[in-house]
Amino acid sequence: MGLPRTGGIIMSFITNLFSGGASTLVDSVGKVLDNVITTKEEKQQLDNELRKSEMQFQIDMQKMAIEEKQMVLGDVANARQRETAVQTSENATKLAKNVSPYLALGTVVLTFVLFYVLIFQSDVIPDDKRDIILYILGVLSATLTQIYSYYFGSSAGSKEKDKAIADMK
Repeated sequence: MGLPRTGGIIMSFITNLFSGGASTLVDSVGKVLDNVITTKEEKQQLDNELRKSEMQFQIDMQKMAIEEKQMVLGDVANARQRETAVQTSENATKLAKNVSPYLALGTVVLTFVLFYVLIFQSDVIPDDKRDIILYILGVLSATLTQIYSYYFGSSAGSKEKDKAIADMK
């Protein structure tokens, strides 16, 4: 018997909270703080502490962003070092030295062949297979972008430019 009554109280609290009770709660907390903090100096001190906490939070967030960027750049550097070590190793096989370029070249060729077929030879693709071909072409196009970024430079500068443009809007 006690459970439904408790559930009703909880539902009433939740209903009040979402139907304006939240603003009442905030007002109540503000009034309590006004009663506890009575002098102008105490209010100023509280305001200073809040600003200090906000600034510390911003500093911590910037530190985390820098650490994240350092981890990403470190990962890229490690991958480049590994690639260099394989390419310069006397013990590496011809396949080990060339598997990445072969896969990259094969992906580029396959992507352009599918584009050609889709644009100029679309009548050879059955209608029920067209969606599958388009999906595969989308995946290959994304992979092609990564291949170009790897061999011709990272898109980190582009990301920064896009972020700056978005911030301007």
